Formats: sequence, C-alpha cells, structure tokens
Amino acid sequence: MDGVSRGTPASPVVPNARIENEPRIEGRRAAEITPAQRQENNRALIHDHLDAMFQKYRKPTALPPDASAEDHAKVAEHNSKIDALVASRAELLASEGEDLESVRRTLDNARYLDKVSTSGSSFVAGIPFALVAVAQHLNPNLVEAPAKMLTSLAGTSSPVAEAAAQGLIGSLQAVVADQISTASQNEMNKDSLFLKAPEEKLHDVMVEALKDKEPKQLRQAADGAAEMQTFSARNVLRNGLDTHLSSNANQPGLSPQAQTTATANAANSKVAITSIGGVLAGMGTGHLARMREERNDLRDAAQIFARKDAEPKENIADERDWYETYKAAKDTSSKSMLSHGASRVGNAAMGTLSSTLEGVRSLGTARSVLANGGFSAVFSGVSAAQKAATASISNPLAKAAVDNAINLVGSAAAFGAYGAMGAVGQKIADKAAEWYDKDNHAAPKAAVRDTAVAGATMARDTAIAGATIARDTAVAGASAVRDTAVTGASAVRDTAVAGAHKVMDGARATGNYALDLGERAARQASELRQRVRPQPNGDDAMEMV
Repeated sequence: MDGVSRGTPASPVVPNARIENEPRIEGRRAAEITPAQRQENNRALIHDHLDAMFQKYRKPTALPPDASAEDHAKVAEHNSKIDALVASRAELLASEGEDLESVRRTLDNARYLDKVSTSGSSFVAGIPFALVAVAQHLNPNLVEAPAKMLTSLAGTSSPVAEAAAQGLIGSLQAVVADQISTASQNEMNKDSLFLKAPEEKLHDVMVEALKDKEPKQLRQAADGAAEMQTFSARNVLRNGLDTHLSSNANQPGLSPQAQTTATANAANSKVAITSIGGVLAGMGTGHLARMREERNDLRDAAQIFARKDAEPKENIADERDWYETYKAAKDTSSKSMLSHGASRVGNAAMGTLSSTLEGVRSLGTARSVLANGGFSAVFSGVSAAQKAATASISNPLAKAAVDNAINLVGSAAAFGAYGAMGAVGQKIADKAAEWYDKDNHAAPKAAVRDTAVAGATMARDTAIAGATIARDTAVAGASAVRDTAVTGASAVRDTAVAGAHKVMDGARATGNYALDLGERAARQASELRQRVRPQPNGDDAMEMV
C-alpha cells in the first residue's frame, strides 16, 4: 500500500570466491594462535566452567540490614577462598593440556564410576543380612532357643510373648550382621568416591560450605526413612507370593506328600526373596541416598577440585593431590570401568574381614543403639501382633493373608525407624552430649543433680520413716507397759487412798460425834448451874423455872 515490500529483504550478493576462501582464512587464523594463547583460552573456559560449578558453594553477598561489618568480612573471605580454588585449579588444568571438553568428559566418567562403586558397596553390605536370613531358615533353633531363654527369664510361656521374643532375637541377629557389614561399606567408600571426599581431605572453606548444604535433621530423618522403603517393595513381592503359594499348598484334595512339598516350596521361595531381594533392596537404598546427596549438592564434582594436599602447602597453586584424583578419573577408560568397579567390590570384600572388629565396636555407638534398638523393638511388636491376630484364624489362606499384611505394615515402620535413626541418631546424640557438656547449659546437669538429690532424699526420708516407725512402735509398746503398770499402781493407790479416806471419814465422824456429846454435856452443865444459883436473901434456895 505504501509501495514498500513487506517480504524478506534480499541478501547481499557475495562473490563465490570469497565464500570459498573463508574456511582457509579461519584455518590460517587458528594456525596463527600460539600455544600460550591456546592455553590461556583453555584456562579461561575451564575457569568459567569451574566458577559456575562452585557458585552454589559461595555465600550470598546480600546480607540482612542489621548484619555487622564482621559478617560482611566473613562472607568476603569465604568467597575469596572459593575464587582462589577455582583460579588455581583452572591454571593447572590448562598447563597440563586440558581443555573444557576433556574436563567435562573426565567429570562424566567420575560420575559413572561412583555409580558403579555405589552398586558394589551396597551389594557387599547386603550380603551378611541375606546370610542371616538363610541361616535362620535352615536352622530355626538359632532364633527359637534364645527366645525361649528370654520367656523363661520373664516367667511366661504365652505364645504371643514367645512370638515377640523370636521377633526380637531374629531382628537383632540381622541388624548386628548389618552393622558389621556397614563398617566394611564405610571402609570401602572412604576416599574411594570421586565426587564425595572425606571431610579431613577437603579445604576448610568447602567443609563449611557443605555443612551449610545439609538439610535439617527432621528432613534427614524423613529421607532416611523413605530410602529404606525399598525393603517394603521387596516385602510386597515376597508376601504376595507367599500368600499365593500358601493357598496352593492348602488346596482341597492334595495328598499329604504334595501338601508337604508345596509348603516347603512356599517357605523356600519366601527365604529366597528375603535374602536376594534384601540385597537388591539395599542397592536401591544406596542409589537413592546417592541421588539425594547429589540433589543436595553434598556429592558433586566440585569436591575433586576442593581437595587439599596431605602435606599442607603455603601456596594453594602448589597443591597436586587433587590433580592425582582428577587423573585417576580421567585415565579409567570405558572398557576398564567394569573391572574398576569389580576391583572395588573385591577390596570391600577383603575389607569386611579386617573391619569386623570395628563393626563390633560400633555396636555401642548412639546411632547403632537407636537404629538397631528401634528396628528390633518394632519387629518384636510385629511378631506379637501377627501371633495374636492369627491365633483364632483357621483358614490357611486367610491366616497367611493377615500374617503377611501385618508384616508388610510393620516392616515399613521398622525399616523407616531404622533409616531415620541411621541418618540422625548419632547427630542427635552428639548434639545432646555437646549441649550437656557446655557450661552455659546447666539445666540438664541440674536436672541430673536434682534427680540424684531427690533420690538420696527419698532414700534418707524412707530410712528416717522406717526408723520413726520402729521408734514409735517401741515407744508405743513401752507406753503400753508403762500405762499398764501405772494403771495397776493407780488402782492400788486409789484403793489405799479410798481406804484412808474411809478411815479418816470414820475418825472424823467419831470425833464429830464426840464433840457433839461434849457440847451437849457442856450445855446441860450450864443449864444446871443456872438453876442452882444463890438467892438474894443469902439462902441457898433453888430458883424454880
């Protein structure tokens, strides 16, 4: 409408000779780059890559308005240390001929190798648990004999109590074996993973950054409980198959021999899934834990570059231990990855023997006591509930269904408690001990002291009360004797006094009578004198009244 085309503008005409010569020009330019320039170019690209990798481990520079100058200084110091790590690592990698692509390939290789290591270590760690399940199936007396001892000591022969004792003993045997295998797993993973280094081999700035990345304890407990539910998945398969095979073993019309065979097949299938499925479930738990650590940045390629030398260096640029780890990840080819993982599994199997004593010692740790104790206590309750709920059920299929349903729910709770306490049990105990030991937290000490004082006071008061009762009893007895004696003496006294009173009363009465007679005689004598009084004429005449 305005005479101007709205279409795509035409491209400028470029001579064919110029187009053909452009690749040659670029080639000449590339040839003109010196080795020093290429190295500097690689250094810059690697630096940018590592800088982005370490960004999540820097502290945020945006602080609250009330932050002090010291707070800002700490943030700046932390971030400057991260910058120094990045710069020194990029410098060495470029000087060794590395470029961005080779660094990426090496780190991808490291991730793959760590996955292989996780599978291998989890596999080895699950073997003792599986062997215990098989041993208990082949020799039930391993559980029944100790359980009977417990119920005998408790003075009960209740079937529910026996079931609870068997659940307690069976689960304790399993978790003790698992505890020892855990020691071997820890030994295997100690400084054998590329993306997760021991704390003592990392620079302090990285240790601090990783602590900031740790989730809250409640979250850690929830994650630990959730990761153990791989065993619940195993139990769904095992219990479902057990219910099905139990129904087949109790079909009407089966001969006794066929029923015995079917029952044995059901029991063998159950123990097979328990043991083999337990190993696979443990491997699943191990990989869930690995993925959680990667998601929380607790397992990352940055830890390769954050390693410090065993022999401290004044200049961070002189460190080489981290580069040896980097080369180990790089030099493991795709063909040798499987053998590398198998080698680690073999080392772990050998480590299991050497770490047995360490595993036994670890049974007394807070983590072990809380995790193993909680696990066994829950399983003891589950076994008791299974026995109580199925005691009155006569139908074999219904009995198996109820038994397996209770086991499924109870096992989920038991493994959840085991995972939660395994994740935070030791940390809770350590923090409680640290809190208790600090001088500015005297409340727990006072509580313990007051409890001791209260106990001593109670013992003292009890002793005093006992002594008082004994004293009062003795006094009451003596008082009773005394009162009896006094009562007797008083009776004698009263009798004597009463007699004396009577004598005195008699004497008084006699005296009064004598006085009355004397007074009467005196009056009569007086009257007689008045009558015989001399007459006025001097005659001794009598006056007549």
